[in-house]
Amino acid sequence: MQTNVLIVGGGPAGATCAYLLKKAGVDCLLIDQATFPRDKICGGGLTSKTWHLLEQLMPGFEYEYNPVTLVRLDVDGRVNCQFTLDEPIRIVQRKVFDNALLQQYIAIGGAFLKASLHQIEEQADGTIVAILKSGERIECQYVVGADGSNSRVRRSLKPDTDRGILAMERYVDKSFKYQMATKSPLSDGVGEASLSTSIDVRLSESYAQGGYFYRFPAKEFDVIGFGDYTTTPEKFRRIMQEEGVPEGQERGAYIYLSNDYPLHPRIILIGDAGGFANRITCEGLHRAIITAQNAATAIIEGRPFRETNVAMFRKVRNEARFSKYFYSSLGFAIIRWLCRHPGLMKKIFDRKMKKTMG
Repeated sequence: MQTNVLIVGGGPAGATCAYLLKKAGVDCLLIDQATFPRDKICGGGLTSKTWHLLEQLMPGFEYEYNPVTLVRLDVDGRVNCQFTLDEPIRIVQRKVFDNALLQQYIAIGGAFLKASLHQIEEQADGTIVAILKSGERIECQYVVGADGSNSRVRRSLKPDTDRGILAMERYVDKSFKYQMATKSPLSDGVGEASLSTSIDVRLSESYAQGGYFYRFPAKEFDVIGFGDYTTTPEKFRRIMQEEGVPEGQERGAYIYLSNDYPLHPRIILIGDAGGFANRITCEGLHRAIITAQNAATAIIEGRPFRETNVAMFRKVRNEARFSKYFYSSLGFAIIRWLCRHPGLMKKIFDRKMKKTMG
């Protein structure tokens, strides 16, 4: 089998890249080992910059979501604040959202194959041969790895790659009205309705670097999760118990937070496979979409990905440096001070939710 571009991984990064390539008339094939719809661990929050970008790239794309504007932030159970965003964060259920993206690509004639990648070989003439676990061989000019934090495509470039940090989630019935186990009262005016429709985030110096607890209200259930650099299933369940979260379906996944692999002119890594999740929040959906766009641009225009994605590479390097200060004692002192000024916190959040890269 032959194709110009093989995209491995049918999640938001892979489906978006495949869609943009197909729209531009580039011969491509998207493969994924899963049967869609399939579950995927993720809070599922589309920030305004993310859904505006999707509207730009895929006009008319429709998907189910729960719009949420109220954010409640707690720091160490000592101080907290709440504020309303100018534009909602759209909470999606990844099982439904990812399938909708895949179907958007298929609807314009995109080729999709349920298959699993085994290994990649580079020929003397520059052609890349992807060997599937079925034994089938696919000859192509480009391979785009969009196969998540445990990327097999990335392992072809860096065999000793690690998997990143472990994040875990629990799906909880919406009848459970989550109340943060805080030592200080929440701001006035938080009623039962807002408790069931707000996004809740807790930061704590007791968590390892990069750690935070969160609750995202999807339409059918609440997604309650936790992750830091030392997360284990036992630690996750202890945190859930401390927060009073009832038992529920649990899932876990690794988040790769590094760009320590060699860049290759014809093997491109995007989304979580490329380690592009936010170094501070681990948010990855916006990064998945924008790196997919940058990869498609590189292939369509015949430019290096290191060039089309230069702003993202710079951003993650800066985030890696800044995260050390963000999660320091000084960083927590600043966040606690900001919580006492919710108007200022709102301005910062609104700016971050809207800011994108050229």
